[in-house]
Amino acid sequence: MNIIIYDCEIVKAIPNRDGSKLEGIEYCAGWRDFANMGVSVTGVYDYVEGRYRVFCEDNRAEFEKLIAERDLFVGFNSIPFDNALLAASPFWPVPPASQCYDLLREIWAAADLGPKFDFMTHGGYGLDAVCLKNFGTRKSGDGALAPMLWQQGKIGAVIDYCLNDIFLTKQLFDAAICGLPILSPKDGKPLTLRDPIGIAP
Repeated sequence: MNIIIYDCEIVKAIPNRDGSKLEGIEYCAGWRDFANMGVSVTGVYDYVEGRYRVFCEDNRAEFEKLIAERDLFVGFNSIPFDNALLAASPFWPVPPASQCYDLLREIWAAADLGPKFDFMTHGGYGLDAVCLKNFGTRKSGDGALAPMLWQQGKIGAVIDYCLNDIFLTKQLFDAAICGLPILSPKDGKPLTLRDPIGIAP
C-alpha cells in the first residue's frame, strides 16, 4: 500500500482556558493560531517501507520527498489541524486534500455527523476514547503538554508521544482497511467507515 499515516506536534504552547501561562514558555494565541505554532515533529508510519519515521527541521526535505511519492495520507483530525499547521509553516509540504483520509471525520460521518466540530454533538470521539473503546490502548500524554516538553529540551519525550499517536491511528486505519466496524466510544454502536483504498489515485 502506497500510504503513510502522519501526525504533527507543535513548538509553541497553547494558553490555558483562563488565559494563564507558565513563565519561561512561549505561547501562540490558541488552537487556531497555526501561523505562530511552528512544527516541532512530524511522525509517520510508511506502509511501503513498513517502518516509523520522524521528521524535524533538519530532515524536512525527506518528508517532502515522501509526500511526493505516496498516494494516500492518513491522520486523525489531520485535515483541519495537521494540514492547516503544515500549510502555515514555511517549507513544510502539505498532503493533497483529495488524497487525505481523516479518520476522525470518517468516524463522524459514520455516526451521521457533519465534518465540522460542534461541542454538543461531536465531542467524545477523540483518539484516546476511540482506541480505548476498540483496542484497550491509550494515548501516552496530552497534545497541549508536548510543546512545553519540546521547549524544555525533552525532545525524546515529544517524539515518543507523537509516535504513540501514530501507532493508535494505525490501529484504527488497519481496522478500516479490513472493513471492520469501529465501536463508538459514546454508545458502543458499530460504525462502518468509508473504504479508504478507493480514495488513493
